[in-house]
Amino acid sequence: MQLIISILFSLFLSLPTNLNFHKFYVSTTNIVYKSEKKSIQITTQLFIDDIELLLQQDSPEVRLDPDSDSKHINTILEAVLNRVFRIQIDQEFINFKFIGREYKHDILQCYMEIEVLSPPEAISIQNTIFFNLFEDQQNIIHFKNGNRRKSFLLHQENDMVRFTLD
Repeated sequence: MQLIISILFSLFLSLPTNLNFHKFYVSTTNIVYKSEKKSIQITTQLFIDDIELLLQQDSPEVRLDPDSDSKHINTILEAVLNRVFRIQIDQEFINFKFIGREYKHDILQCYMEIEVLSPPEAISIQNTIFFNLFEDQQNIIHFKNGNRRKSFLLHQENDMVRFTLD
């Protein structure tokens, strides 16, 4: 009987640990074009542990929630977001203004804005966040212009989308 228990225990330990657990590698970004405010408002949602890992590539001492150094985190977060999240309006890449961030449970929400002086004809969005960390990373983009909505799924093989506002 002891032998059977030992064999079963050994078999249990040798099972792959990811049978019942699967981590999803997903970010969500909501982009709203507000013609009356002449702006594009951007909210991106990132898992805290994932963004912490990404920020630690540039600054190993960084810790999130609680923050190790809020001012420093904002600086490197803005730099990283500008590197991995790009918006092109009518053939010109535009840098966003980083407004701020907040924690909501296990999510970091980042707020950004782009000033748009005239209505854009076409917009391209590239989002490569976490592609260097996770092979299965997917980035969902939701775009809203008035009552019109468009959604896109970006991944390593397709990291950019281009569309018109019509």
